This record gives sequence, C-alpha cells and structure tokens, in this order.
Amino acid sequence: MQISEERKKLVIDLYFNQHKTYAEIAQIERISPRDIHAIIKEEESRRQKHKDQQRQEEISSKAYKLFSEGKTPVQVAIALNLGQPEVTKLYREYWKLKRLHRLYCVYTELGDEGLGAFLKLYRLMKEKGMSIEQVANAVDTDINKLPYMESLYSQAKDQAEKMQRTVQRLANDIIALERKISVLDKIAFSSEQDCKRIEQQLQQLIDKKNRIKKLIATMLSDNNEDYSKLKQIVKENGKVVLSEKRVLISISFAAVI
Repeated sequence: MQISEERKKLVIDLYFNQHKTYAEIAQIERISPRDIHAIIKEEESRRQKHKDQQRQEEISSKAYKLFSEGKTPVQVAIALNLGQPEVTKLYREYWKLKRLHRLYCVYTELGDEGLGAFLKLYRLMKEKGMSIEQVANAVDTDINKLPYMESLYSQAKDQAEKMQRTVQRLANDIIALERKISVLDKIAFSSEQDCKRIEQQLQQLIDKKNRIKKLIATMLSDNNEDYSKLKQIVKENGKVVLSEKRVLISISFAAVI
C-alpha cells in the first residue's frame, strides 16, 4: 500500500514523540504493523546518518583546530582516535581551507612517489648550491642531448647483441673442438698402446734372434766338443758315401760296356 509522506510524518511523531506502540499506531492510523515497521526503520536509518554526519562534522572541526595549532597528522590521529585514511582526508581538506591550492595541486599531480622524487631533487639542488634556473638549464641540455644519447644507446645495444651472438657461436665451436679433441685423445691413447705392444713384440724377436745367433756361434766354435764330434761324423759318413758312389759307378760302367 502506498503511504503518503504526511501519514509517514504522523507515524513517526506517534512513535518517537508520543511513544506509541505499533498496535496503538495501527489502530489510530489504520496501517498494518509491517508498514509501520518499514517507516520506523527508514526514519531510524535517516536519523543515524544525521548523527554520523554531525559526528563527522565535529571530528572535522576538532581536526582542523588541531592542524591550525601546528599538530602533525600522527598527533591528530592519536588525539581523535582516527585511522590513517580519515586523517589524510581531513589534512587535505585543511590544506584547501587554508587556501594552499598550489601545494594541494602539486601533491595531486605528483602523488607520493613523485613528491618524494621532487624533494630529493630539491635537496640535491640545495646541497650543490644550484639555483632553479641552473637546474632548468641542465634539464633542458639533457633533453636536447637525449635523441643523440638514445641513438648511441641503440648502437651500443646492437653491438652488444652482435657480440653476444659471436660469443655464442664461439662457445659452440669450442664445444665441437672439445669433442674432437676427446676423440683424438682416445685414438692417441689406443695408438700408444699399440706402439707399446709392437715394441714389446719387436724386442722379443730381437732377443730371440740374439739367442739364436749366440747358439749358432757357440755351435760353430772349434772349442765346442759336440760340434767337433758332429763334424767328425759328417766326414766319416761322407767318405763312406763317396766310396759307395765309386763302386756303383764301376758297376754301372761295366754294365754299359
């Protein structure tokens, strides 16, 4: 049911000012308790918002007074039991109220990080004894040189990339050479083993030849008793064979005749 604003005001007056119950208000205004409850809840929410707004205004007023007395945001937060976001908001509002528009605009434009960088530059300027004009000229000079510096940076970057590719190629070549060297080392080791084996075989043959030569020399020596006996036996056998050959020749000659 649609309830007019006038009847809502009557219900609110009956409940908050005359302290009537829901049942009494329903009997007086001929409205259901559910509608009464909705009207009361809406009014309570409106009054709570009004209280919150009043409280916020009181806190703002107290904060502005403390800021005007030279208190820091931390001190104000402690005094009024406020959090960092709310104190920061009140401090910025205080800046606006003090007509510090330029400072507020600078902070809005730079932000926390930008403001920190600006303060660092300002401290450096004061430390070096430079004026604002000198800093501006230095920045202007750097800006004019920036394209040239960017060109040099691009060239240096290209050279670095080329050198990197060259280094990579040389590294690959080194790896390939190391593999070849490893293969050659294995071949050299195998060849060395073969040479040692052949040298051992050759030495064995030389030793064997020397033994044979020594044995032959010993056998051919006149002082060798065995050789002398063998020589005598050969002579005797030779004479026998020769005499037998003569008999055979005589017989054969006779047969021919």
